[in-house]
Amino acid sequence: MSLPVHLPTTETFATMMMELRVRCGVHETLGRVPALESILREANEYVYRQLDTGLPMRSTLTIAANAAEYDFVSDDSVPIARGSVHGLWIEQGDSERVPLPQGISHAMRADRDQRTIPERWDTSLVDGRFTLEVWPTPDQTYLLHVDHNRVLTRFSIATDRPSAPARLVLGYAIAMGKAHYGRPDADTVGQSFKTMLYNEKVQAKENRRFIPPTACDPGRPRVVATANGFRQVR
Repeated sequence: MSLPVHLPTTETFATMMMELRVRCGVHETLGRVPALESILREANEYVYRQLDTGLPMRSTLTIAANAAEYDFVSDDSVPIARGSVHGLWIEQGDSERVPLPQGISHAMRADRDQRTIPERWDTSLVDGRFTLEVWPTPDQTYLLHVDHNRVLTRFSIATDRPSAPARLVLGYAIAMGKAHYGRPDADTVGQSFKTMLYNEKVQAKENRRFIPPTACDPGRPRVVATANGFRQVR
């Protein structure tokens, strides 16, 4: 089985720990720094909770020619957890999007020579982590649209990826780390993080798609206002 393509480059617990140590002035020769590791784990959960990231969202993921497996991470570095995907579409032309069913058989995997637009997708276990697999192998670059929920996943092992935007997780961790070590610029970094978090929340609300309940489940009871008060209708 081939190794997954890394599109785009994403941050991991290990790379973020390296950056956190540098920004907090903690020398590498000190070995492990449990305090910073704890702060980074806390930052991941804190930012995740602040962004209401369990709500449905749509992400894009670019796949390239001659590669069938990819890190399941969106183009804007959002991790897409296994089991959280509601639907996946592939873009054809300027506006057409064709749904891809899930499921790739062993017979399909055995046919690696075919090069054309993918027709199916699935997840594979590669080097201890689940990745995105498409079939047939793409003949060129394509854009995938993924409807999914962002979920809070483990973030403590070197290869783990954050459950929220890495720049925000790292920003909060740096502010907390500087405060922990009594760095004079801790307040400045903290204010910078608050601004970034606020801007992210505003952008999320602008991009969020609100779907009327009756549009996705017309048979579900709903409450309406009448001249005599409120009542439930179907």
